Amino acid sequence: MRTLNIVNSILPNPASSSSRAACRGEAPREQRPESRDIHLMKNRKPYFEVCPSTLRQAQGDKLLHIELPRFLCLATFILCISLFTSCDLPHQPGPMPTEIVETEFVPGLNILGVLRADDQAGTSFINVNRALTTEEIYSDSIENFPPEVNYVKISSSTSGAEYLFIRGEDSSDWGDYRDTSLNVMAGGAFNLEIVAPGFPILTGSTMIPNKPQIVTNSLALDMNNLTFQIQHHTSAFEYKLYLFFPGAVLEKVVKPTNGNMIEVDWDFSTSNGLPLNLGLTALDENLTRYGNSPISFIPNTYHPDGSTVRGGYGCFGSVAVSIIEL
Repeated sequence: MRTLNIVNSILPNPASSSSRAACRGEAPREQRPESRDIHLMKNRKPYFEVCPSTLRQAQGDKLLHIELPRFLCLATFILCISLFTSCDLPHQPGPMPTEIVETEFVPGLNILGVLRADDQAGTSFINVNRALTTEEIYSDSIENFPPEVNYVKISSSTSGAEYLFIRGEDSSDWGDYRDTSLNVMAGGAFNLEIVAPGFPILTGSTMIPNKPQIVTNSLALDMNNLTFQIQHHTSAFEYKLYLFFPGAVLEKVVKPTNGNMIEVDWDFSTSNGLPLNLGLTALDENLTRYGNSPISFIPNTYHPDGSTVRGGYGCFGSVAVSIIEL
């Protein structure tokens, strides 16, 4: 066959005097001129070199050289199949469990509470509802979504002062509780307690972050770009920035870095005009974790609970706010 002839041509010929001389360590004798094609094939770098004593093994290896590409193709195909079967596609929930785990629905309060350090009284709120079953989520109507509550209390860990949050007059399904006199300060620690008939007592705690500050002389505003540096503090786990225009608001999320300063380069469209104010909000650990927890309703899959409270569901956290006029 043609392939065998090519392989034979790159192996030394045991019958030739040059091969015998090479194995004995002698200089090869002068040979007759060969054709150009044979000369080119013999000048190709061989896969291996043999002496007559190992020729039988080399001749057996010729079959290995011929079948090697086919073997590699088969191995590559098997490897690709195993990779595709072992990996999950983006829409798949992940590895399937080896056993069926039955969990019962545990009734509880479902809340979202945010204490705001923004130099204004009454802006903090606690939204209280109850956790719903799967059947209630997909039903046409939900009864008693905001439950009856005995009290919603906020207490300072440092001073011991207590504040009772009262539900507003809003008759919608969202039960917001507020204290119009509370004006929390950055760096303070507060505890939450909610008591409602028929539900476990819900508790939580938060440490209010320091107010975000811009590094002096770092702010620069152009026609369609705003750059500045944030002086990072370890009490902030995430920053949400807002650009206020006459008729629009832009939002940007910034993650803290390892350094003490965070570079911000913000492009915006000139169709909104120039921004009027820049809002900086620093989020505590609870709001950051709760806001970044995955939310999915894929059936028969495990969803980790992102709650930051005890005895119920939801989040109790805090933010510190700074407004800068541009």
